[in-house]
Amino acid sequence: MSGTSEDRQATRRIPLAWRQLSGQKRRFYVAVGGVSFGAVLMLFQLGIYQAFMIMAVRPLMAMRGDLAMISRDFQYVLTTEPFPERRLQQALALPDVEAVFPVSIQFGTWRNPDTGTQRKVALYGIYPFANPYTLPGLQDAAPILAQPDGALYDDTSPREFGDVVGRLQRDGVVYGEVNKHAIRVLGTYRHGRTLAVNGHMLVGMEAFRRVTARTGKDIELGMITLRVGASAAEVANTLNTLLPDDVEVLTREALIRREQGYWQRNSPLGFIVTAGMVIAMFVGSVIAYQTLYTDINDHMREYATLKAMGFGDGYFVRLVMQEAAILPAFGFAPALLATALLFRFAEAQGGIPTRLTLTDTVLVGGLTLVSCAIAGLLATRRLRAADPADIF
Repeated sequence: MSGTSEDRQATRRIPLAWRQLSGQKRRFYVAVGGVSFGAVLMLFQLGIYQAFMIMAVRPLMAMRGDLAMISRDFQYVLTTEPFPERRLQQALALPDVEAVFPVSIQFGTWRNPDTGTQRKVALYGIYPFANPYTLPGLQDAAPILAQPDGALYDDTSPREFGDVVGRLQRDGVVYGEVNKHAIRVLGTYRHGRTLAVNGHMLVGMEAFRRVTARTGKDIELGMITLRVGASAAEVANTLNTLLPDDVEVLTREALIRREQGYWQRNSPLGFIVTAGMVIAMFVGSVIAYQTLYTDINDHMREYATLKAMGFGDGYFVRLVMQEAAILPAFGFAPALLATALLFRFAEAQGGIPTRLTLTDTVLVGGLTLVSCAIAGLLATRRLRAADPADIF
């Protein structure tokens, strides 16, 4: 008898909302799956968006510098007008400027050494003695960059560019063409794909001017490092006052924001992410609403009995909202796991630097809870409209 009494007490302690949801296991699993699917869509959209913003500024993040000098006609880092290199050298006259790093940037065509097909690459030219790159392995790249035909190849480039890494490991050199000019790939570095192009190559300034047929000493970007204690914003203002108006100097952070802003304004990324988030919330809400509405419909006689006993609408709203809260509680953990697997696949197969961040997790968790709460509130309309006299 004592065991039976304890079982009854334990049963009473189980929330009614949970007992109703779990009573129909198939329906419960479908609802949890729908909520999980909506959460995965939202997490993936946010992850892809942030990954694209990282890809947009990879060329800038790979370089050192407190300030950057750009053309007044700057669009984005891989498509901008050149300016005279002497503008960057003039900045050295300022006492707070410690060093400058000229960078030439231009799109080129790389011929696949295996198939002969051509692929677009971003070509960067730097001086061997003024290397702005902080990427691993490039600190000792001066001997290669000093060669008039030497080049470093981005080993994250896709297979369509050829088996350059394999050839280099086997033969120690890869003979190739950029813009139909002969070059020798003598090493690799790891840059990563950007939004504008998938392949990247780094050459010395002499090689850059040869393969691009550039005769003048023009550059597309100048990175500037300052002495310790100098204010980047103040030095930038001073240089903008002193230098001709064909160039602009701004802080590294400001240039990164401008680069990301360009892609936000001139690509459908923002719209796609926003639309994806709305659709994901809608999908989760519809599935949760359908589940809660069906559950209410199945227990209409019981609810009518409770109404006749004096239970008010507030009781039923709380009950349904508890059910609405249970769905994301069970559905969010599987969504996190599925998203982490998708992110790993996206980075491995597409070179997209997706990450599952705490901010995104909290945001999507909150949106999932809100969507289920909205579904719960809509489902309670069926209860509030019920009249016990119609049942009895």
